[in-house]
Amino acid sequence: MLGPIRLIAAFVEQLRSRPSASIVTVSSGLASVPLRTTPTYNASKAFVHMLSESIRLQLADSHIAVAELVPPSVQTDLLPGQAQNPLAMPLDDFADEVVSILETQPDAHEILVERVGFLRFAEVRGDYDQVVEMLNASDPHARD
Repeated sequence: MLGPIRLIAAFVEQLRSRPSASIVTVSSGLASVPLRTTPTYNASKAFVHMLSESIRLQLADSHIAVAELVPPSVQTDLLPGQAQNPLAMPLDDFADEVVSILETQPDAHEILVERVGFLRFAEVRGDYDQVVEMLNASDPHARD
């Protein structure tokens, strides 16, 4: 059995044999702003973000594109009650916006629907602490 590094290397070599290829990763808005009830999830999505950035740099001189899909909170069954969470983005709206971005920005490195910008750019805007507080105060999964 191949180890993870050798498996990724074999996958990339397979992609190099194609005339064009893309790698799409899925991180989360929680890679940028943490939710206290999901620390492992937050950390794993931050890992995916940095992995995506690093692979993109490694493959910059190749024909392999690397894009990172960064969803906000979406109405799915990922967590109990999430599909009914009025603060989460409806799944169909999310999918429609992602498809539109892919059609209009085929070379985008990050696929960011409008609703995730609130999280993704909190630190850059200088309101990170307030966004962390607001996000965690509105979390319907938080236990007091």
